[in-house]
Amino acid sequence: MVVIKKLFYVTVLLVSLFLMAINVNAIIPCVQDSDCKKLWTPEPGWELKCIDEFCRTVEI
Repeated sequence: MVVIKKLFYVTVLLVSLFLMAINVNAIIPCVQDSDCKKLWTPEPGWELKCIDEFCRTVEI
């Protein structure tokens, strides 16, 4: 019984991590750097750039 419960918890944990990883790497199309800056603000030390027509974060 305990083994089944652990298996269930591990499965839920792995599925939730997988779903978060899919959502984090969202691809956002752009034409200019200013298109990316309208969508979100990056963390300190990073800036948004339009690279190959997609918004990417680049370390300053």
